[in-house]
Order: sequence, then C-alpha cells, then structure tokens
Amino acid sequence: MNIDVTELLNNHYFVKALHSIALAVIVYLLAKLAISIATKGGKASSEAHFAIKYSALCFFGISLIFIWLEGIGPVLTALTIVAAALTIVAKELILNFLGSFVIFWRELFAIGDRVQLGDFTGDVIDKGLFYFTLLEVGQKESTGHSTGRLVKVPNAMAVTNPVVNATRGAGYLWNEVRFAITRQSDWEKARATLFKIVDMYYRGESIDLNRVKHIFEKRNIFFRKLTPRAYMSISTGGLCITLRYLCRARMTRESQDFIITNFLLEMKTIGVELADEQP
Repeated sequence: MNIDVTELLNNHYFVKALHSIALAVIVYLLAKLAISIATKGGKASSEAHFAIKYSALCFFGISLIFIWLEGIGPVLTALTIVAAALTIVAKELILNFLGSFVIFWRELFAIGDRVQLGDFTGDVIDKGLFYFTLLEVGQKESTGHSTGRLVKVPNAMAVTNPVVNATRGAGYLWNEVRFAITRQSDWEKARATLFKIVDMYYRGESIDLNRVKHIFEKRNIFFRKLTPRAYMSISTGGLCITLRYLCRARMTRESQDFIITNFLLEMKTIGVELADEQP
C-alpha cells in the first residue's frame, strides 16, 4: 500500500498534527534545558523546576488551541465551552490547578519551608500543579521532628485555609518553657540561672539577636526587645516561672532540652527545688 506524501501534506489536519508534535518536542527539550541550567543554581533549583514545568504546560496548552483553532473567535468559544464543561465535571481539579497558580505567584511557601494548613504540618518537599507534598512533623508543639510520612495536600487547601509559615518570617519563633518551683526556693536565682543558660545556648548556636531583629524588620515585623524574658506566677504547687525566648523554627525541641537539662544540673547549687505539680 503506497502512501501519497503530497496528499498527506495537503491534509489540513495532518499538518496540524505535525505542528502539534513538533511543538511538544520543542517545549519538552526547552524545558529540560532550562531545568538543567536551573539545577546549577543550587538551593533555588527546586523552585525553578516548578516554575518551568508550570510555564511550559501553560504555553503548550495555549499554543495547541491556536494551532487547531484559527482566529480569536473560535478560540474564545472553545475556551468558554471547555471551561464550562470542566467546571461541571472536574471542579476540584480546577480549584487545585488555580491553587497552584496562587501558591506560586503569591509566594505562600517555597520548597523547604515548614508550614501548617489545617491538620497538616510539615516541611514542603515538592510542589505540583494539583498537589504539594509535605514531610510530616509531629503534631505536638514540643516535638517538631519528622515522622517520616509523606502527605499529599491538594493545592486548593492553600486558598481556602490559613497558611502558617514558620520559615518565611525570619526562621525564628518565640518558644516558652515553664517550671514550677517550691515556695521555699530562691526564685530570683532561678530566673538569673535561666537567663544564663539561654545565653549559653545562643552562643553555642551562634544566634545574634541584633541580626535576627534586623531580619524581622526587613519583613515588616517589629519587636521592641528580643531578649529572653521570665514571667512569674502563682501555681498550685508553688511558684511558676515561664521562660520566653527566641529559637530557630526547627530547633524548638533541641532548645528546650538544652535549657531543661542545664537547669536541672544547676538546681542544687542555687537552692531551687521543683514542685511536685508541674504545668
């Protein structure tokens, strides 16, 4: 069976099909080239990878419409019909797709950020057109450690729910540790010892409060003081000391462990005893 090449080339739909295939190959190769160049950028490569995929898909879809439909009138008509049909049969997919657009252009979070949406908390490890992936962390405030589980979250959740980003502010947050001591304890020495321990922690972790304050102010977040504070209150078991201090967003548990461990070691030398009931 002989195939007439001239006849095929004169076929309107065959030519459009060739154009579509050529377009797909070109867009794919350009996207791969752009991604390979972006990976040399190191830390920002993951974000660039998402942006390139997003842009390539949008460009390919719009170009297909103009290849198969000539003139702006048919294009608008086709888009209206397709939009109406998709709204009826794939509402959630559309919301997730639009959600990816909002996440990217409004910079709600980037890969590597620690975020909380509803009941989900974790580190963002991937972003897609319909879902983003979290490496889940423990739900309790005192943990902050990874559970090892991956959570696929629909992009629409980032539009319909508040997004708590613990990384984008300055990478630091306020944490509190509470101790209940007996009424006979020297609470003034206890406070002074806690301040000394926090200062030791800051030196060990190279935390410069002046630099942190500057980072906060660059993001229009203003605190009068960033130095640690200790608040006193009366509790059932005696006196309660609430230590409030800054720590890195992913280091809350480690900082608490450092402070509590060193305070326990210092208690006997400063005349402080823990109450039987702890907050």
